[in-house]
Amino acid sequence: MDNQNSNAGNQSEYTPVQNAYQPNMYQNGGYNTNGYQDNAYIPATPQSTHSIDSVVSELKKQKGIMIAALIVNALLLIIFAGITTVMFIRMDMVLGEMSADLADCEESICKQGRTVTAISNGMESIVDYINDEYSYNDPYYDPYVDYDYDPYYDQYPAAEKPVIYIYPENETDVEVRLRLNDGDMLCTYPDPVMDGDTYVWNMRALPDGTLYDAEGTEYSYLFWEAINYAEPVFSQGFCVKGEDTAEFLRTTLAEIGLTPEEYNEFIVYWLPRMQDNEYNLISFQADNYDESCPLEVTASDGEVADVLRVMMAWQAADDYVEIEPQSFDGFERTGFSVVEWGGEEVK
Repeated sequence: MDNQNSNAGNQSEYTPVQNAYQPNMYQNGGYNTNGYQDNAYIPATPQSTHSIDSVVSELKKQKGIMIAALIVNALLLIIFAGITTVMFIRMDMVLGEMSADLADCEESICKQGRTVTAISNGMESIVDYINDEYSYNDPYYDPYVDYDYDPYYDQYPAAEKPVIYIYPENETDVEVRLRLNDGDMLCTYPDPVMDGDTYVWNMRALPDGTLYDAEGTEYSYLFWEAINYAEPVFSQGFCVKGEDTAEFLRTTLAEIGLTPEEYNEFIVYWLPRMQDNEYNLISFQADNYDESCPLEVTASDGEVADVLRVMMAWQAADDYVEIEPQSFDGFERTGFSVVEWGGEEVK
């Protein structure tokens, strides 16, 4: 009895929790007659499967973003390269335009600096002068540049191809002495020796004009060319149509005293540069040329040659220019004679 009461008391004090643990749940959620699940326990779907899919999706998204960024960067590089190329091309064009403008400016200054002007003072004459007044309004004018100095001597005419023919009466040794008082030598053939500021050739000369140096090399004449700083004189001369220049030179050079062989060589040298001009203003230089570059030729016996020097200063002209004509005395070749011809173009 006591036991029954004891069990009854225990039963009333302890009530088991229903369905606190159900290890054998059916897949369809049913229960057996004992209230417990008969089938094996099936765990829930792992959360890791969902996490991997999310990571893969995120990586694909990041990959797309990176590809798009690379494409954009590539397009930007192409655009930058195109802009840079255009800038370089434009820079070359601007430099070319600046060079052309500078060349035009230099030509304009040269034309201002050397002009031929008619002056009337009872008689018309032509003078050549240097104008040192440069335009300060020129955008390319540099006040710190000495425009009077040109290392290539562009502003000065060159005494081009003076050639010296030597005609002794008999075969003899000769000494040729040329001094430049107002110029710089550019070229000589054959090479002379220097005696202070004088160029000296020692040659063997024959009556027909043939020359030999000490080594026996034969020459037809002596050649020299120099920058001439002295201004040519145009107070007298001729204005000749370009198409008439050949005939004018042939007639005038013969009148001055050149032989056909000499004046033909003169003409073939200068005519290509003169025949296509509208007009050529021509003046044969005289005492001023002798003072600028004196020449003396002496034979071994001390005889000094008679020298004929023909230096033609000329300038192309668009229009006819009135100028007082020159006249010539001619040249008689008696005894020991020397003939020199050359020219200088005034630009």
